[in-house]
Amino acid sequence: MKQMSTQMKWTFFVLTFSFVIQLFTNCSKANDGPEGDDDGTPQPGYLTGTVKDQAGNPLQGVHILVDHSIFFNSNLSTYTDAEGRYKIKLPNGSWYAFAMHDVSYQGNTFSLYLHPENPAGFGAEGGVRNFVWKLSGTMPQPLSGIYGGWVTIDNFPGVYIEETAIDFVFTPVGPLIDGSAGEVIRRRAEDAHNIKDIPIGRYQLTATYEGRPVKFRAWNSDAEFRETYDLQFKPQIAEQCDNCAMVEYYWEPL
Repeated sequence: MKQMSTQMKWTFFVLTFSFVIQLFTNCSKANDGPEGDDDGTPQPGYLTGTVKDQAGNPLQGVHILVDHSIFFNSNLSTYTDAEGRYKIKLPNGSWYAFAMHDVSYQGNTFSLYLHPENPAGFGAEGGVRNFVWKLSGTMPQPLSGIYGGWVTIDNFPGVYIEETAIDFVFTPVGPLIDGSAGEVIRRRAEDAHNIKDIPIGRYQLTATYEGRPVKFRAWNSDAEFRETYDLQFKPQIAEQCDNCAMVEYYWEPL
């Protein structure tokens, strides 16, 4: 019995070691396969796909990350080519695919998740996962969150009004982060603190409350309050939020 137990332990060790070696080899050689195909047919042992913007233009240099559904920090990665295509060789296992796009805009670099047309997992049988750059909307599981930016509002000390009744107007200034033309957006802060899912861009922010203008300035600053505020998103505000803008408001009655 003791000899059998030892043999079982040794067999388990060999199988585990073999899996790790296979995983490591595939992770380090994710780009060894041929280029991706465009016919949308899954190829056994490979993940393929294309990445485009909302206008249908291919996106080059998008980071494709294929992450194991169970083992932490066990992933494969590659980048899209000039035609927005990619292809990754898959080992055995259960996987999810993600796409990250680093974009320079208004002097900052934003890291953005792109939208999978099919968010389901897959295995070594292969699969096709195409991605689209969306500026707003809810991310599908296993991701969470939204594609657009957040605008967080805070009151000037001593100013207490019903934040959910403030009418905000975002007027785009120049192209949005993907180069497209924006539209005027009218919103209220439904939770009294955040205006969610605004396509990342540069805006003139104005607002009214009970028919009178609300003034803004950058959060946690001594800048002058303005009725027309130049709103610019940031990739990160330390210890606060990502892909967001934070403003402080002031309002006074007649």
